[in-house]
Amino acid sequence: MGLLSFFLKLFRFKPGWNGTPEMFLAMVMEMQARNNKDFSAREVLQWEEVMQKVIKVNLAPYKDFADLMENGRPDFSMVEKLRGKMDELNHRRELKQAIYGENVELGDDNVMKSNSAGAVFARNMVKDLSKHVQFPDDDQKTIDKF
Repeated sequence: MGLLSFFLKLFRFKPGWNGTPEMFLAMVMEMQARNNKDFSAREVLQWEEVMQKVIKVNLAPYKDFADLMENGRPDFSMVEKLRGKMDELNHRRELKQAIYGENVELGDDNVMKSNSAGAVFARNMVKDLSKHVQFPDDDQKTIDKF
């Protein structure tokens, strides 16, 4: 889940969204699509509600997210960069495992063990989301260990 920009979480303040409302719309739509390939406006609204519980977002000039969804145009530029970074990370992990074997130490490419700012942020974000999203039991046990 190093899916977002790095935010300071030193005192557990709610991170703020630095992108445009249209970028936030695209990110929420991407999360909904990863969860369920069939587009559902209801699910997009549910994902938005959860995301706004863990990230402070200024939606101005839109009245609310429903207005943004109806009148805004999603800006997928950030999502495309994120996809590129995720593909790069996955390829690096796959390459290391192909060369050195399945049990190779992945270092900073292992989000679960790395102490890099991005990995720590990703783990904290998932932990925050777990207060509002029901994860499968095995995943929840892992999240509880963070």
